Amino acid sequence: MSESPRRRTQVERSEEMRARLAKAAYEVMAERGHSAFRTAAVAAWAGVSQGAQLHHFATKEQLAVAALEYALREASVLSEARLNGIRPGEDPLSHMLADLAAFFQGPHYWVSLDIAMDGAKNEEITAEIREITSRYRGQLYDKWAELLAANGWTSADAAEIVRMAAATMGGMGMRSMWADVGEHLPEVIGRLQEMILKTWPRPRKRRG
Repeated sequence: MSESPRRRTQVERSEEMRARLAKAAYEVMAERGHSAFRTAAVAAWAGVSQGAQLHHFATKEQLAVAALEYALREASVLSEARLNGIRPGEDPLSHMLADLAAFFQGPHYWVSLDIAMDGAKNEEITAEIREITSRYRGQLYDKWAELLAANGWTSADAAEIVRMAAATMGGMGMRSMWADVGEHLPEVIGRLQEMILKTWPRPRKRRG
């Protein structure tokens, strides 16, 4: 006789509902923008009552922070997959630049930026937004720096390369607010890689 499925605990059901609402909040914001963000729309998108939504996220600000964390977590999953997919002997620098371009030109960044810009006006959530952003992006940048250092750059140079590349690609992301940068993005990435290698020459492979 087969065993009956294990019943989920109240904590598990609560966590699943919060995750469902966070995902819905992100998707609503990605489609409509923060200025048109409404808690009722999130509840409808998630297919739950507004009472259920308010039980887990009592305010619009709490939902926005949940959407931010969802966006950055999903972006990190994609970046981790790229990191883990790099084969021995492949160029980590080109992979890193491609990953930064994908993030800063994608919806995860746009939703995060929208929330962060609005949240900067609200002291109640500013610190939380900074902590979440630093946790996800900071940890990812540390991993890219570690990979560069493992390929011969010094730890200090590797960290500086990541910071400079992220700042440049972030600037391209901001520029895409008023201009179509897609056509020029490959050239920018190429020039950026040339600048990096000129400033921090590619290290010679160590002999085994």
